[in-house]
Amino acid sequence: MTASRFTTDAAILAALCLSLAWGCASAGRNRGAARPSRPPAPGMFGSQDLRDESNISLPPIQSVSHREPHHDIESQPAFDSSASLEQLVSFALANNPELQAAHSQAHAVQERIAQARSLEDPMLMASPALVPNETADGPMTFMLSASQKLPWFGKLALRGEVAAHDADAAWSELAAVELRVLEQVKRAYFELYFVDRAITVNRELEPKLEQLIQVAEAKYETGAIDTGLESVLRARNELAKLQIMLAELQRAREESLADLAQTLHVPRGISVDARPQYAATPLPASQEELVALLEHCQPELAARRSELDRDWAAEALAQRDYFPDVTGGFQWQAMGAQGLSPLATGSDSYYLTLGVNLPVYRHRISAAAREARYNAARSAQRYDGAWDELRAGVYKLHAQAAEHDRVLELLDSQLVPQSEKTFTLSMDAYRVGRVNFEQLIASYRELLEYRIDLYRRQAQREQAVAALERIVGCAITATPPEADLLPMPVVTSP
Repeated sequence: MTASRFTTDAAILAALCLSLAWGCASAGRNRGAARPSRPPAPGMFGSQDLRDESNISLPPIQSVSHREPHHDIESQPAFDSSASLEQLVSFALANNPELQAAHSQAHAVQERIAQARSLEDPMLMASPALVPNETADGPMTFMLSASQKLPWFGKLALRGEVAAHDADAAWSELAAVELRVLEQVKRAYFELYFVDRAITVNRELEPKLEQLIQVAEAKYETGAIDTGLESVLRARNELAKLQIMLAELQRAREESLADLAQTLHVPRGISVDARPQYAATPLPASQEELVALLEHCQPELAARRSELDRDWAAEALAQRDYFPDVTGGFQWQAMGAQGLSPLATGSDSYYLTLGVNLPVYRHRISAAAREARYNAARSAQRYDGAWDELRAGVYKLHAQAAEHDRVLELLDSQLVPQSEKTFTLSMDAYRVGRVNFEQLIASYRELLEYRIDLYRRQAQREQAVAALERIVGCAITATPPEADLLPMPVVTSP
């Protein structure tokens, strides 16, 4: 090979290496650039598509101290005290950090699919000869080779399938987090509902109790036989106990507001007035209707099913390791013109290369396949366990809500109206001496207990419904199409 030709080949090689280096540097600089959005995948729950990336802005990655939160909650607007439950739910779904973290996690797992389906980077190798090897045809001065590893048929598709099932599980986990956030908002809201109503009841009864004290004091001062000093003191103690209850309710209100602020990711100083007209959420009469909804809607079951499908695909991928991967390539050898043979021409050499790995360690491959089968069995058992736990939760919470309905009917139609009437009649009768002080105090305590219990059970009933909707995975009044029910997994023992 002449000196000018060698110079030309070296220049081509240098240009090729520079272009590769420039491409790597450009990829590094553009790593944080916006990527083209992919078409959104169909959502599982309602019309909202949790996978839509059109409105997502990726925050810059930076170190975050536990004393310096990434989101400045103090800069967020405070709530109007008249905010409805629907407004609180919408705000929580947009701002809850746990939900946002699950959303980012789902998108991160989604990006693994393209990585799993991609070939490995090709190899380019340059070998300049420091001391050329002399041959009859001329000295070997330089060698350049390029190769690409090609997995066995179906491996890339199965790797992509494993990653896709992982992504499906992540999206289902995101929906499960959303359901938990919804329940947390409703629990805090209805706890506020109970506390506010209980405070109102205590403040309404406080003047009546003060009036009772005045009557007792008047009767004691006039020397009435049925009222002694102990009756006056007991009446004053009842007023003190009422004030203690008000203090406890105020503390409970502050705790509920703190729980709500945590879920909404807002400053502690929010103000919510949870005293709307009570309207009970309709409860299906049959528990089996809710079980059917559970099969159709519950994202945790969908996540377990995706994990099972992933493990089945992983087993099929492990079976492919019994077959070799193929590495194909091209090689160029530059030859010098001054060969040992008088017939040397200095012609360059070109080669096609083909290589395979030898899967001779069958025990390792068999162990990987058995591991995948055990993982599939574990996922099926986790599905069964989740199904049993969720179904038991449906039965328990439906029974709780049905009990609250029966008791609320008795409280609202009989016990509260009758106790109010009894207390009013007892006050009038006590003034004229037809009932004693113990009977009057008993009627007051009964009225307080029944009215407080009415609002407590209303709140607990709606909290049970909120937990039931989280377990079912959708509104308990929905009707699932039979064709969309999740099939039960079946896996053979490994």
